[in-house]
Amino acid sequence: MSKARQRVALFGGSFDPVHVGHVAVARAAVAQAGLDRVIFLPARQSPLKERGPEASGEWRAAMLRAALGGEEWAEVSDWELGRPGPSYSWETAAHYRQVGGESWELYWLMGADQWEELERWVRWEELAGTVIFLVFGREGRELRKREGVRAVFLEGTFGGSSTEVRAACRSGGGWRDLVDARVAEVMERAGLYGLGGRGSA
Repeated sequence: MSKARQRVALFGGSFDPVHVGHVAVARAAVAQAGLDRVIFLPARQSPLKERGPEASGEWRAAMLRAALGGEEWAEVSDWELGRPGPSYSWETAAHYRQVGGESWELYWLMGADQWEELERWVRWEELAGTVIFLVFGREGRELRKREGVRAVFLEGTFGGSSTEVRAACRSGGGWRDLVDARVAEVMERAGLYGLGGRGSA
């Protein structure tokens, strides 16, 4: 009798910083898609963003580990951070296809904004041939299907944004409600996004 394949989802992004919405959608994906593991992959540089992340890769990984502490299904990988140049999803998926081999069923977790821009991604067809997309919507937006692309549309919406967190930090208003308390501690210790304090991850 063959052993059941593990369901593993890759979750890439800048995570600058990771906010409560990131963790909520990952947790919901685990429940709805029966995932065994979600691998969070902070990007060195997003190919579709002109500016790089504000926080260093070291600090963004530290914030992710703080946010996900105690979650047995979660893993933080610095694979993209250790590579030169932009972080291309097709390369990441190809790497983890080799890691997991036939023992993994590989997924890619994303929100509606990324789903709508999929054709802009470098070698997106190759990515689509490697993974099954797990897509969360945005309120009031209908997700479109793509012929030949394996995708599962999950219930719920992808709320919050890292841009909102950074802006709230600088204005001094309500940013603590947008991140895990352990992430807030890291942000303050590092003096990120205009907050006080200095330290090392």
